[in-house]
Amino acid sequence: MSATASPFDVEPLIADSPLSSFTALLADEIVWVEVDQRSQPQAPAVHRGRDEVVAMLQDAHARGLVSQVVDGFASGDRAAVAVLCTYPGGAGEVRCNALLHIRDGKIVRWDGVQAWDE
Repeated sequence: MSATASPFDVEPLIADSPLSSFTALLADEIVWVEVDQRSQPQAPAVHRGRDEVVAMLQDAHARGLVSQVVDGFASGDRAAVAVLCTYPGGAGEVRCNALLHIRDGKIVRWDGVQAWDE
């Protein structure tokens, strides 16, 4: 996927990353790919389009999962982030590392690998 370089700053997400701030950075045509225990590399979970991705994130938020971007950097048309999510009541964590493809200041592709406590 070719992407045009444009300014993208992960620091505001690290400092304060409410769901609305994060979803504002998603391009309409985003492709969100996630690999984990259930969706292994040969058949990853794939969400297409901003509406589908936002619905997925809102569902996790509604179940009480709290997400925070804890580290990251951007360079040209790529960025990388480390995300820590906590279950309600401290019942466990989800950790995700993702490579982001950026175009016109928006995330057009998310390639993430995540693991969680069971």
